Amino acid sequence: MELYIFNRNLEFIGLLDAFTSLQWTRRYAKAGDFELHCALTRDALSLLTRENILWKKGDPEAGYIEYRNLDQDADGNETLVIKGKFLSAYLNRRIIWGQEVLQDTAENAMRTLVTKNAITPTDSSRIIPNLILGGVQGYPQAVNYQTSYSNLEDEIENLCSLSELGYRVRFDIANKKLVFNVYQGFDRSVNQSVNPRCIFAKEFENILKQSYTDSLNNYRNTVLVGGMGEDVNRKLVSIGTASDLDRFEMFDDAKDLTNVVNNVTLSDADYTNTLIDRGNSKLADTQEVQTFDSTINLDSNLTYKTDFDLGDIVTCVSKKWGITIDARITEVQEVYEEAGLSISVTFGNNVPTLLDKIKQKMR
Repeated sequence: MELYIFNRNLEFIGLLDAFTSLQWTRRYAKAGDFELHCALTRDALSLLTRENILWKKGDPEAGYIEYRNLDQDADGNETLVIKGKFLSAYLNRRIIWGQEVLQDTAENAMRTLVTKNAITPTDSSRIIPNLILGGVQGYPQAVNYQTSYSNLEDEIENLCSLSELGYRVRFDIANKKLVFNVYQGFDRSVNQSVNPRCIFAKEFENILKQSYTDSLNNYRNTVLVGGMGEDVNRKLVSIGTASDLDRFEMFDDAKDLTNVVNNVTLSDADYTNTLIDRGNSKLADTQEVQTFDSTINLDSNLTYKTDFDLGDIVTCVSKKWGITIDARITEVQEVYEEAGLSISVTFGNNVPTLLDKIKQKMR
């Protein structure tokens, strides 16, 4: 397999056709990343520099280099290790420059934030070169969302969590553009009849290895959101209906959400809906975890990117463990090595990492 290398002006500068391994990790509602290992040669050193872009032929995504390490072992063998993120991580370089109140669909809200802060911002120095919007898909999920001065990528991820949508920045080589797209995977579970069904099970021999995680770590299903005001005059909104030991409570201090935006006072109903969406966003970060991590058999009855792809909802079954769940494919890791290609798939939401928890706390 050949890797096409571009500079950050999207100009082709060369090919890399020899490497030891490539881990290419795609994610549905977050930026993907990659790690490349290759021999340390003059050509590799020249091509694989920070900010240059790697692209695999036929892929919608590409990634930029943000880290490289030159290493020599005891035998004198020199290795170059490259790490980077997919182009959607460019959004991490921008913040929400001001206050935004978004009463629209989640798709339009994301498009608005990207447009105002990366495509046509008031300050032209904030433009991300070559970034444009893709076509509107018309997803109906509505939000009543307020944000200010936070990281753009984080807010896009929040809106994805609220709406179960995904996003990516597609690399349009022909037109030298970076295309921001909101998308939604297909429902291929056994509980629908619109799309061809996709079932993963050891018994069907389409999974080589699998592990299942069922966890209440970090789980909350009821949130009390505190808005404007003090003490008895504070605006409070409760979200969640669970009771007894099935009720897991949390509090979110949302004083940063105001009812006055650009000198316009929101109605009580609109302000309440804004607090409700904040609460739902917090609960989206604290779901119970049910995850199948599986290594896919590429010689089975299911073909990657044809019968299933990132973002699709599929059915995962283990008759031996007595488990059947419908879960979204939230992550796909493609590993290219001398032995060939292997694919590991995450079905469902993963256990939050320490970094995830820190980001949740800061929001």
